[in-house]
Amino acid sequence: MGYCADARNLFCVDLFFALTGIASARKIFHIDIGQGGDDTAVRMSSMSGSLWIFLLAVATLSVGAEAALAGQFKRPAYYGAGQRPYKVVTAQFTKTGNSDLAVADYLTDRVIILLGNGDGTFQEPINFAAPAPIALAAGDFNEDGNQDLAVVESGGTGDGAVAIYLGDGDGGFKLSASYAIGVASISLTVADFNGDGHLDVAVTNKGFNNPGNMMTFFGDGHGKLRGRKTYKTADAPFGIAAADLNGDHHPDLVVANLGGYVSVFLNDGTGSFLKPVKYAWNGTPLDVKIADLRNNGQQDLVVADGADGTVVFLNKGNGTFGKPTIYPPTCQDCVAPMACVVADFNLDNKLDVACATNIDDSYLFYGKGEGKFGPSIPINNTIKFQGGFSNAAGNFITNNKAPDLAIPIEEYGKVAILLNNQ
Repeated sequence: MGYCADARNLFCVDLFFALTGIASARKIFHIDIGQGGDDTAVRMSSMSGSLWIFLLAVATLSVGAEAALAGQFKRPAYYGAGQRPYKVVTAQFTKTGNSDLAVADYLTDRVIILLGNGDGTFQEPINFAAPAPIALAAGDFNEDGNQDLAVVESGGTGDGAVAIYLGDGDGGFKLSASYAIGVASISLTVADFNGDGHLDVAVTNKGFNNPGNMMTFFGDGHGKLRGRKTYKTADAPFGIAAADLNGDHHPDLVVANLGGYVSVFLNDGTGSFLKPVKYAWNGTPLDVKIADLRNNGQQDLVVADGADGTVVFLNKGNGTFGKPTIYPPTCQDCVAPMACVVADFNLDNKLDVACATNIDDSYLFYGKGEGKFGPSIPINNTIKFQGGFSNAAGNFITNNKAPDLAIPIEEYGKVAILLNNQ
């Protein structure tokens, strides 16, 4: 069975129509081969065939040089994570000081918790019930010192919900409250938007036949949310991230839209957001991360573009951004990413980007500083054609500063743990 064969995998279907209908008629065809479930993908894009041939030639010529750097991670270890793990986050859910994982498994209506042992291994999975969880974020919503979870629960073709599950400090969670959101809810982020000291939540609702929207909720510090506000979008919002983009000490929002642009929502200082500013290119943005790529105190954007590659926008210092720079996946068996995570994997004080794909190899872009990156490098001993729709970086070996990687393998109900060799 191929990774999009499951009838409940609405997001594979959704991505298919997004890539074929929204972004310049790009197409993906999946062909199952053998019994192992690996997919062969034939990709057609708006790029000319000659350009792809050129890029493949460059990748072939450079493979020898890349090999020296491709061993950033050890061979992956696999841990059970339900049946269709989609998104993963890392946080400390116990008081051991070890990094743990939470994985959204939408098919079994469960959130899977993997508690870390502090040596790069994880305990047997535990779980709690949540209706069709599709995205999650960690934070202390009731301010008791324990990490909680905000979970987007997909409603399929109907309205979804965002729910707050309170952590007990031992890896257990209980429902605090649930709130209706929009159609085809996709992702969320958390930050203190109104400056009252309590964590707030922002979610994206892609919609189906109508344009989607973004919603914000204010936290009350007791594990509940209030004051829902809706911000309309012209297209289909997907990924979302929060950070202070203009230096006013209020978190702003960036939304990746499948229509081929990111929207920057600047905070007005009260937790409301100004009219969004669009930064467009001919792509299919799925995920966005915010990070200081130049070590200058200014927050830049890294976007996973499911059509063309990894896209970087550099901040001008006032919350506006320059032209996009696109880094295509030129390595062999590498395709455009579904998700990205930013961290200093080789500890050279320059941020790098790790990309996950739903097929083919995961890969790295090593940072050069000044917001620039080298060519894509396949992760040595990678998961080989078993990629995922998300990834997360964390220090799975306690007190080891080198970030490790977690990548859900949706088709096989596992999460791959790749420990850093650094």
